[in-house]
Amino acid sequence: MELWNGMVKGYDELGDYKGTYKATIVREGNVLYTMKLSFCSVSGNRNTQSDRYLKEKLAHSSSIHVLKRKFKNSISLKTKAKITWINLCKKEDTVKLK
Repeated sequence: MELWNGMVKGYDELGDYKGTYKATIVREGNVLYTMKLSFCSVSGNRNTQSDRYLKEKLAHSSSIHVLKRKFKNSISLKTKAKITWINLCKKEDTVKLK
């Protein structure tokens, strides 16, 4: 079983931190990968956080690279960091895409 987690912080036009985009990619069967997106926003009060799943962004593909590219293209806020992908089955594998 393959399980990938990706995340990147999002900022608005003024450079203020607005939240973190997260993606989880799971391999289902021998060929199909499924990606679920969520956005963890920070409200005006920095101590409260809420996860909002972007269910309309649920995607399927036979290529993990296609899903990673879809995640990068779906981010609406500006980012100041690279997207970090971690293979949870192999903790030592980390790939950074920009």
